Amino acid sequence: MTCGDIFRIIIALFVPPLGVFTQVGFKPPFWINLVIYLFAFGGLGFPLLFGMWPAAVIHALWVILTRK
Repeated sequence: MTCGDIFRIIIALFVPPLGVFTQVGFKPPFWINLVIYLFAFGGLGFPLLFGMWPAAVIHALWVILTRK
């Protein structure tokens, strides 16, 4: 684990898509995480899915810790 990984993890705890973006760029994991994140905050018109935010964080951490 590098200092960059620690920085990405901290970012992912607050804004998961940004943490994923810093790891993989505009590849499919970023878009998947962005959709999960938007579901969590009602960005796609589903504000009742606030429980999706932990899923976005878990997905971001998984991407950051498994992609090397």
